[in-house]
Amino acid sequence: MGALTPVITGLTTLTSAVSAADRLIGATRGFARDPYESQRKALRAEQDLALRQLTAQQTLNEQQSAQEAALQQQKIATDALDAEQRRRAALRRAVAKQRTQFGGSGLSGGDGSTEAVLLGLFEESESDKAASQRLDTIRMAAIDQSLGEQRTLNVLQRTQLQERNALARIASGG
Repeated sequence: MGALTPVITGLTTLTSAVSAADRLIGATRGFARDPYESQRKALRAEQDLALRQLTAQQTLNEQQSAQEAALQQQKIATDALDAEQRRRAALRRAVAKQRTQFGGSGLSGGDGSTEAVLLGLFEESESDKAASQRLDTIRMAAIDQSLGEQRTLNVLQRTQLQERNALARIASGG
């Protein structure tokens, strides 16, 4: 066992020397670190914050726009319902007035000319209804298109910010 003592002592000394060398190398690595690393980390954190803020603001704007669009669409639907009720009431009044005029002039409701006149009133009313529906459809599509354009613009803005951030990181060396 006595012969192993110097070997064990030598190994312990060698292990201590290696450990000291590792600490020294680690310490010198700390000195050799990139002096701009903290600046790059700060830049990246700033860029990430800007992207999160932009995304949050865009999300809020999209939600508000969607709510406004829903209200506009409800108003269009309500207005269309009111217009339909007014159209039907006007048609009833026009038919009643026409029948009264026909009755006053001695024409019966079964005459071909009275039926043609009444049918003309119905067709005119239906034509007005179809035109109103087409206009409402265009209004609804315009609202939907506006929302779609806003979403597209938001994606474009986020992408541009991400690309600018990437270029800034490349320019800063990180």
